[in-house]
Amino acid sequence: MQILGLGLLGFIIWFGFTDRGGAQTISAFDLHALVMVMVGSCAAVLVSSSHSTALRTILCLREFVPGMRNFKRATLAMESEREQLWSLWREGKRNAALTLAERSSYPAIKQMVDLLLNRAPEAASSKVFLEIRHQEIGLWQPAINNWEMLSKLGPAFGMVGTITGMIQLFRNMSSDNLNIGAAMSLALLATLYGVAFGAGVAGPIGHFLNGLLDERLGFIERCEKSVNELVARGGA
Repeated sequence: MQILGLGLLGFIIWFGFTDRGGAQTISAFDLHALVMVMVGSCAAVLVSSSHSTALRTILCLREFVPGMRNFKRATLAMESEREQLWSLWREGKRNAALTLAERSSYPAIKQMVDLLLNRAPEAASSKVFLEIRHQEIGLWQPAINNWEMLSKLGPAFGMVGTITGMIQLFRNMSSDNLNIGAAMSLALLATLYGVAFGAGVAGPIGHFLNGLLDERLGFIERCEKSVNELVARGGA
């Protein structure tokens, strides 16, 4: 991944000095500048990530597509199973609770039943759920960090496009048919795209994903509290 990312960074430098088509009109859209920002951002992710983290960074975008919000849906399903398990255990329906845990695909739910059966003290349950929290953070935090990194690097890659565009502009200053206003607008559009991508897209995505991770960690914390309370009730 790192080699591919470095290759894309080299491509961006080369692409920045290629001819932008000699547009003579001022426009709000420049494909050249857009490619500089987006490909440069992808290169930064590849350089800083493993294969799995880079893939997970892209898959995080599913959380913005209705019907594909797997992370959010899984958290809600976990919370529903926790509440069911809580109610069944309080009502003394141990067999039903065990069946629910066996059918569950979530480690936190299975751990809840194991801890309840063993009447685990708070220290033991705290250790178990701390490990589960660390697993969730280790799985998703690197991808979230990538989006937060892109919110800062987007404007930087916009500046790369602007700098290479300005160099091209100065190189062609002697041309008789040069439209300085149009050429400069094309150069500055890269910075505009970079700022818009960083502040308007990558930053909010990172903030939203952090919120989803906080919800998942909150669920794990509620599982721990439920176990401790049920064990205390059983002891009483």
